[in-house]
Amino acid sequence: MGADDRFDHRITLDVVLTTGYALVAALVLVTDVATGALRLAVAAPFVGFLPGYALLSVLVPATDGVDGPSLTAGRLRGSGLAWFERCSLSVGASLGLLPILALSLSALGFPLTSDTVVLTLFAVVAGGSFLGLIRRLRLPHGDAYAPPVDRWEAEGRAAVTEPDHRVDAALNVALALAVLLAMSGLAYGLAAPDRGESYTEAALLTEGEDSLVAGNYTTDVTRGESIPLTLSVENREDRPIDYTAVVVVERVREDGESVDVLEREELDRFSLSVPDGETRTRGLDPAPGIAGNDLRLSVLVFQGDAPDTPTAADADERLFLWVDVEPAGGGAGSLTGGDP
Repeated sequence: MGADDRFDHRITLDVVLTTGYALVAALVLVTDVATGALRLAVAAPFVGFLPGYALLSVLVPATDGVDGPSLTAGRLRGSGLAWFERCSLSVGASLGLLPILALSLSALGFPLTSDTVVLTLFAVVAGGSFLGLIRRLRLPHGDAYAPPVDRWEAEGRAAVTEPDHRVDAALNVALALAVLLAMSGLAYGLAAPDRGESYTEAALLTEGEDSLVAGNYTTDVTRGESIPLTLSVENREDRPIDYTAVVVVERVREDGESVDVLEREELDRFSLSVPDGETRTRGLDPAPGIAGNDLRLSVLVFQGDAPDTPTAADADERLFLWVDVEPAGGGAGSLTGGDP
């Protein structure tokens, strides 16, 4: 019998559908184009069904030709699985496969982020589907598993016209909804991950060789000379925020646990709008007009408007550097910052 005689195009149907759906679901989850219930609905079969279905395609490429709810160890050891059994076991196989994949990623040093998990699941579904297809094509005609499309069409027509089949159809719908709820619970952690505590993270950075770094700060300048800095603000507050940053230089005196501000100069004040989940940067060039050693250069970050006289205690984020500022004519700075 020739290869063309034994080829059944239905064999490739589920491979195309599962791989195509996995690709769409991965793009939706990675790019965040869908949120809420829609994101959960897309993720549920991708997480709770397709990985196990792809695994079974590789392990059990054959069908036993009997599609029913009875599943025994003898049938598993026999010629293969029918559609009903294959779909039922796919949910359980997905539940067992997910922790194995998570442990494997962790052992290989990959971070367990949503994107990493999504891309790994897509690789499992696509790779398993095509390996399963190769195994099916090597089986004799009639032994390879193929979705029972003809039977679905016949039962669909019977469900509309025959009372007994209507009851069966209703029960099948109820069963499908129950499976969908189970998969939704499994997918919830991936599709709607716990964002954790809301926060704002700010940092002072400088130019490195290839990127901005938190280090190599300029701390010795002459009065009026600018200090090159970059303010970075990351917004994880679950909403877009308009921040206000105030740059000040202060001469302080520490007395035990208290700090007294002896002299203060505001150098700059600006707004910075940061969407939720994103980071924005702004270049700073503060030029202290106060001379002296161990001056405190502070950047105070506020959510919304800043008060007319901002203090570190009022700020949502406070960043500072200790700097030494010499008078313009050289020599040591005085307490009041005047030229010698």
